[in-house]
Amino acid sequence: MKRTLAIVAMTALSGIARHAQAGEADAQQDRLNKMAGKASGRVIYRDVTLIDGTDAAPRAGMSIVVNDDRIEAIVPTGQLPADSGDKTRIVDVAGLYALPGLIDSHVHYATNPDRTYAEAELKRSLYGGVTGVRDMAGDVRELAGLSRAALLNQIPSPDIFYASLVAGPSFFKDPRTVAAALGTQPGQVPWLYAVDEHTRLPLAVAQARGTGATGMKIYANLPGTLVRKLIAESNSQHFPVWTHLQVYPATPYDSLGATAVSHACMIARYVRESGKTAYGHGGEPSYAGLTADDPGIKRYIAALAKSGTIMDATLSVYKADGPHCHIDLAGDITRAMHAAGVRIIAGTDTDNTGDDPWPALDGELEKLVNYAGLTPQQAIRAATANAAMALGRQREFGTLEVGKYANMAFLKRDPLQDIANVRSVVLTVKRGHQYARDEYQFKPLPRHVD
Repeated sequence: MKRTLAIVAMTALSGIARHAQAGEADAQQDRLNKMAGKASGRVIYRDVTLIDGTDAAPRAGMSIVVNDDRIEAIVPTGQLPADSGDKTRIVDVAGLYALPGLIDSHVHYATNPDRTYAEAELKRSLYGGVTGVRDMAGDVRELAGLSRAALLNQIPSPDIFYASLVAGPSFFKDPRTVAAALGTQPGQVPWLYAVDEHTRLPLAVAQARGTGATGMKIYANLPGTLVRKLIAESNSQHFPVWTHLQVYPATPYDSLGATAVSHACMIARYVRESGKTAYGHGGEPSYAGLTADDPGIKRYIAALAKSGTIMDATLSVYKADGPHCHIDLAGDITRAMHAAGVRIIAGTDTDNTGDDPWPALDGELEKLVNYAGLTPQQAIRAATANAAMALGRQREFGTLEVGKYANMAFLKRDPLQDIANVRSVVLTVKRGHQYARDEYQFKPLPRHVD
């Protein structure tokens, strides 16, 4: 009898010890989560109209259940349990529209690093529904710091995914590369690396990955054979590779097979100036009479569609006047690309005015609708699901699905009726953290130091 009682007592004590250990483990995990800036707790966003980032029709009367930083469930509001538990917080979003957090697929925050300006613009973007940006090359020492601060929730900012750049040796006389490599030698650092026929390409790609970059950008002054080899090596290392539509002297066809290419109107310049051998904006040819029906443009679009490469159209860089490719032509080419089945992503590659309280991305979405003929739903997809694919992160975000990060924007007005309604954001959620628009006190952005 005494032996039995002793065994019972030991079992009970063992259970108490395990419970205490489990409690300590939970407390330790909570401390680690807090240090990492990870959202904690269960939140139900109740009774919203869901626009999930796919081609699916919007669904009214839905509720999104978020556990910590991930989406746990998406269900009709009527299927929610009557008692969600004391630790579950309910956010009433009835009458609002939920869509995936937007992604600006072409920004530059550290070409000439200016932390004050970058943080102000990133804050404006976040409170305007943008939960991710793709920075297309700059000083990764600055970008890594910004990215870390955003990820740890130390600054209000979208998540930052950045590029490490490779180009031909002659490109690194460009003053932008000097600014982005201050204290070092451009062309000889992993984030601004000169490559030629003697470069060990596996090492070059590995170096780019080692900077913490999300992808490698192939930029300028490289022959087609080397561009194709760089793309093949990046793909073999499962590392996203991004290029200009034309790298020079390589042709646009040499960039096919990259994850994404940028600047729709570069194909117009190639058609009108096929002999151009070096990167540069000056001396553009006339585009008079040129349309997307030009045989040279149609041939390239067919090849682009077959390759599966994504198009970063950057319509925001094209204007209605001046010597450069006009917005009407850029829109026409983008329209033809989309019609051929090319995935389009929304990248701005331009600063918004300092007095505008809304993100520059909103203007790019409007241009995709007004000039390229995308529907509002297709434009949203360009800034969500397609953008996540260009980053290689489509399993993590880009659509509102169970298991993905809780990256969401809640709008007061229906963006499918008018894409300009993306400017009606009332709440942004990034990785479970909430950023209410009415808490954002907009101030004109500081002047950017050039």
